[in-house]
Amino acid sequence: MAGPEFTRRLGNHRVPRRGPLRLQHPAGPELHLLRETLDFTADAQQLLVLLPADEDTAARLDQLTQPTPARLRAIS
Repeated sequence: MAGPEFTRRLGNHRVPRRGPLRLQHPAGPELHLLRETLDFTADAQQLLVLLPADEDTAARLDQLTQPTPARLRAIS
C-alpha cells in the first residue's frame, strides 16, 4: 500500500496533451519538442526522450548547449 500522500499526488496527475511540447526557455527562445517514450518492459521502466520538432528548435538547442565564453570582471 502506497499511502495517502502517494494517492493524493497520483490523483493530481494530468496527462500532457498530444503533439509538440512548447517550452519557453529562461534564456528567451521558445522550444518545440516531440516526446518519444521508450518502454523497457523487462525492467518495468520508461524513458522519455525529447527531440526537436523543427529546424528552428534544433538550432536554438545547439545555441543553448554551447559553452558561454568566460567574462572578465574587476574585483577590488
